[in-house]
Amino acid sequence: MTRDDDREWPDPPGVGEDRSRDRGRLRFRLASSAVVAAVLVVVFWGYITGFLLEALWPPQEPLTRWATLVLLQVGGFLILPLLVGGLVGDALYDRLH
Repeated sequence: MTRDDDREWPDPPGVGEDRSRDRGRLRFRLASSAVVAAVLVVVFWGYITGFLLEALWPPQEPLTRWATLVLLQVGGFLILPLLVGGLVGDALYDRLH
């Protein structure tokens, strides 16, 4: 099978740019991450003030179970907003600029 199509196709937008070093993009990512984190805190406020604070403090035995719960909460309330906020921030930045 031979390739008869020797046309040059343009690169998609954003290819070749150094997206990680753009300060405007970083600001959009951080701002949208903060908004996502604030929404999560508002939505889960009853859970945070009720069950979570009682479960996390004071540390309980076994400490491995307590540490696992802490890491899960950090993942849910810190890492998840950063991931989602980064994706939303990139989409907004690409649409607006």
